[in-house]
Amino acid sequence: MNLFKSLIFIFLLIGFTLPVNAEESYNTAVRYLHVQKGQTLHNIVSRLYPDDPKQWAQIKQDIVRLNPHAFINNDPTKMKAGVRLTLPKKVVVRSETGKPVKRKQVGAVSEVRGSVVAVDRRKVSRKLERGSAVYLGDKVVTGEDGFVRLHMIDEAVLDLRCYSIMVIEEYDLNKTSRRSILNLLQGSLKKVTGSIGKMADDVYELKTPVANVGVRGTEYALRVFQTTGCGGTVNADDGFYLEVIKGVVDVHNEAGREVVAKGETAYVPLPKAAPQKKAIKPGVLSPVVKPEPAPVVEEEKSSKAWIWVLLGIVAVGLLI
Repeated sequence: MNLFKSLIFIFLLIGFTLPVNAEESYNTAVRYLHVQKGQTLHNIVSRLYPDDPKQWAQIKQDIVRLNPHAFINNDPTKMKAGVRLTLPKKVVVRSETGKPVKRKQVGAVSEVRGSVVAVDRRKVSRKLERGSAVYLGDKVVTGEDGFVRLHMIDEAVLDLRCYSIMVIEEYDLNKTSRRSILNLLQGSLKKVTGSIGKMADDVYELKTPVANVGVRGTEYALRVFQTTGCGGTVNADDGFYLEVIKGVVDVHNEAGREVVAKGETAYVPLPKAAPQKKAIKPGVLSPVVKPEPAPVVEEEKSSKAWIWVLLGIVAVGLLI
């Protein structure tokens, strides 16, 4: 594991969501994390609260206050490795009218296992189950044993495995706007694209902290900022890994651009490094398939049969 890269969440716990008619709610989707060597408080806060840069300073202070054991002399720049941080509860006040905010459904859950929640734009979290709706602006979070399959309004299929955080930033399917913009902050995603992305005027983007992906009708798998393997995958360095299963994708960041076709794989180690086609070891993007053990029962039966035959021959010889 590369110790110079940062930020993998090791432990996600699912919190309890207050009733809908409560005056305030808490963002309890991610409440604890285990600090690895090389991580910084700034990276942790910016990853957990990407939409709230103005509150980062206060959130850092709250984390230091709640976790005096994790910092040397309460210095936020001197965070210890190997400790567990308790994250502050973030209070979000509802609208003055108290009326529910209208949400736009953009997909639904067709399969789910383990711990999976969605946090909406009001910072209210809810557990996702089979048949649950997902809405524009949702942040989907999978836990250590989590897996979720989403069927989107354009027939796209998204599989999110454990330790993943994905934000549905834009999703429109109408005559005037066909847009699909997702932001995978970390984790593993396999996507079969739907109708959005197949027409010249469509806007399609899969954003990550390392590189972005644009397509024209394809199927691909990627993994980003996930050092710890789960669900059958192996450990890997931080970075961006991609495999094209069908079609062609465009991988780009500020350092460069690479077109990746069916059967090819690509790797981007850092946001400022150019994408490059590179072989990826088995188990990084898909679970390792263990070979089935060779059958031994029949051999044992066959061996026993020969023993009885030999004993029979010996017995006949003695009688003669």
